[in-house]
Amino acid sequence: MEIVFWLFFTFILGMGIFKSISKKLDVFDDDFPSVRPDGEKGSGPESDKGQQPEQAKSAEPVQVPEAKPVLVPESKAGPVLKPKAVPERLFGLIGKPLGHSKSEVLFKTRFRQQHISADYRNFELESIDELPEMIAANPNLCGFNVTIPYKEAVIPFLDSLDESASAVGAVNAVKVIRTRESVRLVGYNTDCQGFLDSIKDHIGNRRKALILGTGGAAKAVKHAFDLLGVESRFVSRSSTFDIMGYYELSPSILEEYTIIVNCTPVGMFPNVDQCPDIPYSFISSEHLLYDVINNPDQTLFMKKGLERGASVIGGEDMFELQAAASWRIWNS
Repeated sequence: MEIVFWLFFTFILGMGIFKSISKKLDVFDDDFPSVRPDGEKGSGPESDKGQQPEQAKSAEPVQVPEAKPVLVPESKAGPVLKPKAVPERLFGLIGKPLGHSKSEVLFKTRFRQQHISADYRNFELESIDELPEMIAANPNLCGFNVTIPYKEAVIPFLDSLDESASAVGAVNAVKVIRTRESVRLVGYNTDCQGFLDSIKDHIGNRRKALILGTGGAAKAVKHAFDLLGVESRFVSRSSTFDIMGYYELSPSILEEYTIIVNCTPVGMFPNVDQCPDIPYSFISSEHLLYDVINNPDQTLFMKKGLERGASVIGGEDMFELQAAASWRIWNS
């Protein structure tokens, strides 16, 4: 009897341990549901009733979504992945008309040759009043040149002038200074220095000059002559006490004033068959004729001077010198 009792006790104890293990297995089944051969999910041991064991099949390849790059601050992980493109610096020219201008070609060519990330565009404004809108529409604009007819009209739109622009009374280069709070425009005159540097070695003994025109370019030329110690007078269609009229250009005046500078747009492309209305028959080999126009390279004004034996200079040197000075200002 004692043996039977211990056998019975051992049986009861084994059944209890079995049930305890089964309950624990049920817990794992809830977390990892069984999978039927057809791919449908089951709910544990009950889902396998009536199913015959199958040989394990090789797992099909699982498509893993492509990992997306994580942007990490540059200070912690070097260069940021695919940084936002920074717009290249923009420069330009304002005026009207601009079909004659070589500025865009000049700057773009130099940017390309020197591998400079920048662009230069022409902004033909119908009115100088369009300037603020143009600047607002181009937030990467760092500077611009000014040509006819806005070299004087642009001044009220500027915050300050440098010494040269104040002395001349005209502006042909503007530096755009941007901060978070404001945009400041500073005006410069590089025409004066460009003209001075291009003519100083050709003056010789000539000490008096006539300046055809009274605009911004003419004022820059006048200031340059003052610096060179050359006496000069303006010539215009309308004469005043300090401006000579074209009708006053007599043989004696042209004999006295042996430098003549054309600062008008007359003869500029596309009107290459025009020239200032002066008595060319009074021009001689003693004269120096200078045309600030750089397109065409040789104007009719210059050709007529050559026909009379005069020395002539075109505006190409002045143009390139003032452009180089503008570039230095914009990068200062």
